[in-house]
Amino acid sequence: MERVDTPTQKLAPMPSMLLRSLLTLQRSDESEAESETLCKSYSIPAPTEKHLSRYHQAFNGFVSDVPLAMLYCIAQRAHLSQMLDDSFPWPAPGLVHVSNKIERHQVISAQAPFQLISKVKVPKRGPDVSPRRLRPQFVVEFWQNNEKVATCSSVYQVMSGQSQAPSKKAATPIKPFEPEAGWENISHWQLGSGMGRRYARISGDFNPIHLHPLVSRWFGFEKPIIHGMYMMARAQAELEKRQQKAVTYIDVTFKRPVILPARVQLWASEEEDKTKYEVRSSDHVSLKLEGSVRFD
Repeated sequence: MERVDTPTQKLAPMPSMLLRSLLTLQRSDESEAESETLCKSYSIPAPTEKHLSRYHQAFNGFVSDVPLAMLYCIAQRAHLSQMLDDSFPWPAPGLVHVSNKIERHQVISAQAPFQLISKVKVPKRGPDVSPRRLRPQFVVEFWQNNEKVATCSSVYQVMSGQSQAPSKKAATPIKPFEPEAGWENISHWQLGSGMGRRYARISGDFNPIHLHPLVSRWFGFEKPIIHGMYMMARAQAELEKRQQKAVTYIDVTFKRPVILPARVQLWASEEEDKTKYEVRSSDHVSLKLEGSVRFD
C-alpha cells in the first residue's frame, strides 16, 4: 500500500461537512501559484447491509454487490474533506462536477472496511491563467486488506465569481436528432421534483442545488437539478441489468444539467470492448451526459 506522509483520518459524515463548506464561501483566491498535489489518507467502515440494500433498491438492476457508482458517494466525502482544508484555495460550493471515471481492479468486499488515499491536483493559478483551466482533479484509491481494489478520478470546474447555471443564449434552430448506427433507446426515466431529495438521503449529497427551489436559487438555478451521479448510477444499473454482468469500469462526462421535474432517455451502443451510453432529453435534442462502461 502506498505510503502517505499524513496521519490517517476518519471520514466525517457528508451532511456535517456540507454545513462547514458554507464557511469556505469567503475564500477569494487571487494569488499566483504553481500546480501542486495535496494528499490525505482516510479510513471508513464497510457499508452497512441496510445501506447497500437501500442503494440497490433505489436503482433496481445492479448485478454488482458493491456498485462502482456507490464508490463515488464515498470518494465525494474525501473530496469535500480536502476542499475544507485551508490548503485548498477555492470555495467548495463554487465547484461543478465535470467528469468522472471509476475502475475496479479487484473484487470489492462488501464486508471489509476501506482505506482511502485521496489526492487532489490543484492547477496553476494566477491573473494570466484562463478560468477554464481551473479544473482540480481528485483521485481516490480504495484499498481493502492492503490491496488496491478501485480508483475513482473526478474533475471539477472552478466557477469563481460566476453563476453555476448555464447562461441563456439566443435561440438557435433545433436540428432533428438522428442517432448513428448501433445506438438504441433502451429506457425512459421520469424524474419527479423530489428526486434530488430522495437521492440525497441515499448518497449523503445534500448539495442545495439538488433539494428545493428556495435554496437552489441561491446558486443560480430557478429549480433543483438532479445529481449527475444519480444519472450515472441509474445508467450503470440499467446496463448491468441488460447484460447481466457487473460493470468493472465506468466513465461519464456531464454536458448539461437536468432541471427537475424532467423526462429523459437512456441510449446505448455496444462495441467490441465497451458499451457507450448517453442520457438525452425526451425530445432527443439536448445531450445531458455521455460515457462508456466495460463489463466483467
